[in-house]
Amino acid sequence: MKPLFGCLIEIETLAPPRALDKLARAGVFMYEVRQIGKTRVRLYVKSKEIQKIFAIFSGSCYTVRVIRESGLKRPLTFLKKRPGIIVGAALFFASCFLSAPFVLKIEYVGTGSHYAREAEEILHDSGISIFAPFDKERAEQAERRLSLLPSVSFCSVEKSGYVVMVTLEENAETPLPERETSLVSPVEGKVEDIIVLRGQALVAEGDVVEAGQTLVSGAENVAFPVARVELLCTSVFEYISQEESDEAKKEAFAGALLYIDGEVITQSAEVRHEEDKFIYTVHTEYRRVLTVNLAASNG
Repeated sequence: MKPLFGCLIEIETLAPPRALDKLARAGVFMYEVRQIGKTRVRLYVKSKEIQKIFAIFSGSCYTVRVIRESGLKRPLTFLKKRPGIIVGAALFFASCFLSAPFVLKIEYVGTGSHYAREAEEILHDSGISIFAPFDKERAEQAERRLSLLPSVSFCSVEKSGYVVMVTLEENAETPLPERETSLVSPVEGKVEDIIVLRGQALVAEGDVVEAGQTLVSGAENVAFPVARVELLCTSVFEYISQEESDEAKKEAFAGALLYIDGEVITQSAEVRHEEDKFIYTVHTEYRRVLTVNLAASNG
């Protein structure tokens, strides 16, 4: 999810993962990170952190460019040139805030506050966000989902004034999950997209990989990798039927889905007659997403 006041920037360097690691260690939140080449990576950041980012990479071999403004940043630039619209909007929102329980700030507290990024997504999906009216039913829905986060033993979403306080407490007896030391592909496929936030990429977009091949590993001074890889995979499945019909073909397609784990892109089937049986051969092309040490589980 992009920030409300954000910018799309591009960083060019010989080691994009190292640039992302520098930003992460400096406390810069990054959104929709995407590597667009061997030396370039694009990502969204909060507008207020632009100067900080330029300072981080000042005097180094990194080139940082602002591609465009996003979210509320662009309309605010437009409105600055039209003060009449700002005054009208201010009066409108003032009347709204006086008559509705709007949210102006969300805070995360407790021993589980390190789940703030995951919690922010859960709240947004439940309809709780900045500048939106607070709803108790939506808050209860968010609480149910927050309680499913690993090791979270208590959670609450409450509003005081215009501030929503999200409390997340962890069970002290619950051990932290072990970090994976590498990302290994369980299937054959072709790399469609790869994003490495920490560690070393051992493959690139367009590479064909085998089952059991390591895609991302740790790097120098990196204890564990953090990465996401999309693979384009194919599967062949045979289904035996006593008849040739549309219904048999549908059953063949359904059977093929049981043996894949991912998003189906295309499916096709061929049928041949042997003795008294009809054998359907189903070819499935699908996309599988693999992650390591991210909130989502491995593929």
